[in-house]
Amino acid sequence: MTNRVTPDIDKIALLRSSWLANFPDDIIAEAAAAGSLRAVKDGTLLHARGAACDGFYTIASGSVRFSRTTADGYATTIAVLEAPNWFGELSIFDGLPRTHDGRASGPTVVLFHAKSDFKRLLAKHPIIYERFARMLSLRLRATFDLVEEAAIAPLAQRLARRLLELAQFEPSAMNAATTSRGREVPLTQEELGHLLGKSRQSIAKLLRTWEQAGLVQTKYGRVSIKKADELTRLAYPERISLPRFKVRLDARPSATSVPPSKEPT
Repeated sequence: MTNRVTPDIDKIALLRSSWLANFPDDIIAEAAAAGSLRAVKDGTLLHARGAACDGFYTIASGSVRFSRTTADGYATTIAVLEAPNWFGELSIFDGLPRTHDGRASGPTVVLFHAKSDFKRLLAKHPIIYERFARMLSLRLRATFDLVEEAAIAPLAQRLARRLLELAQFEPSAMNAATTSRGREVPLTQEELGHLLGKSRQSIAKLLRTWEQAGLVQTKYGRVSIKKADELTRLAYPERISLPRFKVRLDARPSATSVPPSKEPT
């Protein structure tokens, strides 16, 4: 399952750009020395839902897909994380089994900290707890939002939010990190339907409408976001302060209902 890793990945630089950003150099160096690099092939199961916690992972390259198999046998993708994101802390903190399957999506390299080594770092440097407390609080807030929107939000708003979260333009319950770079969502329309509890046809209809308006571009097995600002207006109408920005979520976007794009920098 695990291959030898060429020594061209700087562990210190990786940690400095991820969960130890802005920490003192000595803490970063100690954490780097305690972790080991693992190279895995596409589809490798890093941890399984229900398994005991083995440790903590930082993605050095590639990406990891998190999914959960439903009662009818469908694997529902919850999130796809890329470097330099991290995962695995929840089971370390609460002592409970893994909540999802985590599989490599393409060739992937992770920096692995065994559970005992990670807890030793936390005990020696309690300041690290503050970082994780904040990140877990953001995830909890995102979870509250998910519960509310599932009850009241129309499908167009929910789909727009999931696309922005999966592309890391917006924080999510699985990933509090965001990026200003344009990204693709590596999910099929069927997977998006499972994620939202809707049919593939319903998802395809909305994406086709948005593609005709230039908001997204659909490809085989993925969706590319072209106009993140306009998609954000559909996803979060409460952020719109000017009347001219009002958008009908259940209508096809048009030149009058969707303002000109302003791409993120």
